[in-house]
Amino acid sequence: MDMLEIQRYIRVGSGYIEVDRNYLPDYQGICRRVYIRRNEIQIDYITSVWIDIEEGEDTFYFYYDNLESAIKSAEEYIGKPVSEWVNYNRTYNMWNFPELNENSCKKLWIDLQSHKLKFPKNFNRFSIRTLYSRGVFLNIINPEISDFDFNTDLIEKISKSDSDFYKY
Repeated sequence: MDMLEIQRYIRVGSGYIEVDRNYLPDYQGICRRVYIRRNEIQIDYITSVWIDIEEGEDTFYFYYDNLESAIKSAEEYIGKPVSEWVNYNRTYNMWNFPELNENSCKKLWIDLQSHKLKFPKNFNRFSIRTLYSRGVFLNIINPEISDFDFNTDLIEKISKSDSDFYKY
């Protein structure tokens, strides 16, 4: 893959290009997908179970000044130069999830809350799409508690918090 291919997919294609799909040993059964958009990196964490629920994957957006900065940060994050990336938009790649370890999701959220979840660097700001993950990040939800009341007050408290973050 090269810069021209990335630019083409962003401009005239779908608006994004999926450049990495990886099953992470620390989070057995969770797939991490990395996308490049105009001036941002999008990271999704998804399991076979989450595909069937309302919010689906946990999605994080990292914003940069320009496409080149986003790509450079993604190269470091993925650990491969752009020339070795795979264009998953061009492939028909069926989901093939390994069995989900019941503690993987909890570990992912605990790592998010304690700022140990690996993310790209040098972004200007980032945002978190799902309310649950935003609540975990803001220490409003304790990921150690599996049965919590996701009520209107909790949703309102999380929603009132700024969904864009500048520090991780």
